[in-house]
Amino acid sequence: MLFEKILQEPTLLTLFIIFASAAFIQLLYLWVLFGRFAFSRKKYVSNSLPPATIVITAHNQISGLEENLLLYLGQDYPNFEVLVVNDNSDDGSGDLLKEYMQIYPRLHIVELTQSLNWFKGKKFPLSLGIKSANNDLVVITDAHCKPASHLWLQEMVSAYKPETEIVLGYSTYDIPSKINIWLRFWNFFDALFYFAMAQWGMPFKGVGKNLSYRRKLFYKQKGFISHYTISVGDDELFINKAATSKNTSWRISKDSVMRSVKEITFGAWWKKEITRLMLREYFKTGHRFILSFNALTIIVFYVLFVVLLTLKAGWIMILSIFVLRLISQLIVYGYAQKRFGEKKLLLLTPFFEIFLMLIDIIIWVGLLFTKRKPGLN
Repeated sequence: MLFEKILQEPTLLTLFIIFASAAFIQLLYLWVLFGRFAFSRKKYVSNSLPPATIVITAHNQISGLEENLLLYLGQDYPNFEVLVVNDNSDDGSGDLLKEYMQIYPRLHIVELTQSLNWFKGKKFPLSLGIKSANNDLVVITDAHCKPASHLWLQEMVSAYKPETEIVLGYSTYDIPSKINIWLRFWNFFDALFYFAMAQWGMPFKGVGKNLSYRRKLFYKQKGFISHYTISVGDDELFINKAATSKNTSWRISKDSVMRSVKEITFGAWWKKEITRLMLREYFKTGHRFILSFNALTIIVFYVLFVVLLTLKAGWIMILSIFVLRLISQLIVYGYAQKRFGEKKLLLLTPFFEIFLMLIDIIIWVGLLFTKRKPGLN
């Protein structure tokens, strides 16, 4: 009887059709796009471990260097160097690095004592680090990141096939904060998308906390020159431009994970999310469409679910569709989180997804009425 009300009222019928369509599209995203990645267990491991360079840029990050630099220097790898670009630090980082260099021959330092106005953020120091590396394979990370084990570098490099020029790695958060679990979900939600897209032959993004590529590719792409006026995006924008279905691989294992241990507030995270959304406008059109269409259908799905239930129109059918999507999400996300090594996230996933979508709506609306930040216009 309740469903007959929908059939008899054109407005309700239209809303139901849109709701059902959004649910169907979401099921396609879950089972087709994300599911292939979540259930995949294929792992290419190369027997070749060519010389590699770990590149770290550090600006006043002495605490991170003190805590994590020895973990990089202690990697179980036959031939590698750790190259730290000390970017205009005045916190004692330079003295610490010089002290370490006397003890560890693998450590090399590039001292940067002045900034270049036409390069924003870390792009110039990172470019300098890559160009100063002695090896073709560079693995990029951050001073405030902690590798999961002494096999991290080996795991990342072993993902290189003969045709591979880029290897994506997974990074997460591990900070003593109440919002750590939120940061882990946000990071997972983002990573699931770019790893799943890479598996489908559409790589569009990497994260500079755990990322590797060849210097030859960096030179071929002329470094960051195509987006040098943008203060961020040394990782995302470079990969979006350079990555292809043939030259991109990835590594996900318990030893290849990178953990960010730098404390971050919710306000600082909010700024990161604004930047993440703003950077999308520089992505390739197809990538922007797939990302935006997923977010749009999630929002439409939840909004119309509430509207149709409020109108008491076919609530059994509406609830059944909602539960179908929820169960699918928990299954696919559960397997994906297990693959990433993320624990105790699954039951919070539906609530966090709604919260993230609400925040993104607020940010999108805000961006419509505010001027872009310098370097992002």
